[in-house]
Amino acid sequence: MIHFFTDPYKDELIYSAISRYHFYTGNIDFKDTIEECFGKRTIISSLEIGSPIDALAKNIGGSYTSEYLIKEHTIFPYYIPFLPMKRREEIIKEIKYGDCSGIYQKIGIIAGSVCKREGIYYCPICATNEIQMKGEAYIHREHQLQGIYLCVHHGELLRRYKTIKTDVSRLEFIRFEKDLLDLSNGPKDIKHYEKMLKLASDAYYLLENDLMSTDRKIVLKKYKSILCEKGLTTSGNRIKQREFYEEFINCYGLEFLKIMDSNIDKDDEYNWLRVITRNSKRTVHPVRHLLLINFLSGDIAEFFNDIRNNYKPFGKGPWPCLNKISEHYKMNLVNNLKITDDYKTRLPVGTFSCDCGFVYSRKGPDKSSEDRYKIGRTKKFGIVWEDKFKAYLKERKYGLRELARFMNCDPKTILKFDSILGTNMFQNNKGNIKDKQPAAETDKLSDYKNSILVNMESNTAATRTEIRSMCKKEYIFIYRKDKKWLYDKLPIATKRTKYQPIVDWNKRDSELLIIVKNKYEGLLVSDELIRITKSNIGRGLGILTTLEKNIDKLPNTEKYLNKVIETVEEFQIRRCKKIIKNKVANGEPIRIWEIQRIAGIRNKAFEKIKNIVLACIN
Repeated sequence: MIHFFTDPYKDELIYSAISRYHFYTGNIDFKDTIEECFGKRTIISSLEIGSPIDALAKNIGGSYTSEYLIKEHTIFPYYIPFLPMKRREEIIKEIKYGDCSGIYQKIGIIAGSVCKREGIYYCPICATNEIQMKGEAYIHREHQLQGIYLCVHHGELLRRYKTIKTDVSRLEFIRFEKDLLDLSNGPKDIKHYEKMLKLASDAYYLLENDLMSTDRKIVLKKYKSILCEKGLTTSGNRIKQREFYEEFINCYGLEFLKIMDSNIDKDDEYNWLRVITRNSKRTVHPVRHLLLINFLSGDIAEFFNDIRNNYKPFGKGPWPCLNKISEHYKMNLVNNLKITDDYKTRLPVGTFSCDCGFVYSRKGPDKSSEDRYKIGRTKKFGIVWEDKFKAYLKERKYGLRELARFMNCDPKTILKFDSILGTNMFQNNKGNIKDKQPAAETDKLSDYKNSILVNMESNTAATRTEIRSMCKKEYIFIYRKDKKWLYDKLPIATKRTKYQPIVDWNKRDSELLIIVKNKYEGLLVSDELIRITKSNIGRGLGILTTLEKNIDKLPNTEKYLNKVIETVEEFQIRRCKKIIKNKVANGEPIRIWEIQRIAGIRNKAFEKIKNIVLACIN
């Protein structure tokens, strides 16, 4: 156990505390410091997390535990609520006892390279205050979060420390030195300042609050709940992607999303906005979750405090039974609710089924407490209603309309059940209740028929479809009331002529070949490395559908694409070659491990191309 250790400051990375420990103990060799802290000399220092934390906690002793150090002195809480529970447990176990090998991919720090940056960052105002009060500045974890550019406490633009980890040995712990800190006043006019400061505040909330009970699954349910509340989902809980995309873009603007490495390709089935709202195993970066939370809720504290309450268009159950004949009328006994979409308005329609057999529905969402006691349509009356109806019939003293009032239904319903149940008490009344079109409706039908005939006489060459287009309301009204008359009077339906292709595919092939070649050459010289695939070329030119569905009609274009598209390994080699070229141009030393790290290639994949990369270096 260590008899002396530099207690971590508020929100200080454990990496920073160890670097100060090394300084104050006067150790010359960093391996000595590593052994004293972790119990062995082979640990590689990690800025953001550090491991194995459990060994460090035991060596420090006192009140320190591995759970406390992870929660208070690593950036892991930034990722906690957006990870699946099982993966989170695996990661915590790795942080406690492992060497963090491959942990960053599991967390999502590397995935998508969202707002990826090199170096250690600090706030000049924080550093100045710490030097004055504590005699030294330290590394804050909130300043190292990807996607966060401002200090949440002072709104100051973060600055990169002059010494970075790639400049020193992998075993070395960097400590802030006053002479290397830029403590001058920073720029005040920062573009998108308010949005960036809001993200910094939301990120700090994740660090400061215990969200261990929340995981990816719970957050996803909350997303869908709020999207439903905003009218951006169907009753089947499917997201209306086009409307969602448009509102999200309007909220932030394309420029800001580009700065945050969060552009959205609405034609890409796997763009991050779709992935983040699906039951996907893919990791989505926390900054993108913060963008979505801010769009949906605006208040991250409110979002997480209320995260387990799902949107309910008809309120919480149980709901009242609205069978006036039953003794439990208006009592909250209905537990069976089925929600569907209205086929016209797409609003939710709730169908409520009581144990007494009474089934009713209404269109939602409910806007007041009184709406709970409204019926849009009665679908079934149920056994209780039928028994009461039979009891009234046995008394043989009620007329048709009087009985309809007692049973809270239409007289036609009484006649219907009188026939269904075989009581036949009101057979003589059927003539009085016979369905007849009102005189006004009959006149309307006659007027609409005349309108159709007049239009047909004025447009003798018009087809059925053209007549329907000219007389939309008349057509649909007659279709519902007298379809036979309509079809007898309309022109004879003409057969569709065989489709004749109008596209000259040979010409189209030649044209596309030229623009595909230009796009390919552009991708090769682009500063942004993009893998050359049919999808990337087609999407960039806006012709992806043509290339996917009609490629068999474009033989020259297909042949060229097959020649130039890259495999994953070919793209990895091209990335490595560009890194080597840049280092040679800048006169920098070339290290094989550094090329692998910058290119972001995993060990197993890099082994396959290592000899080719070495040949390029030589």
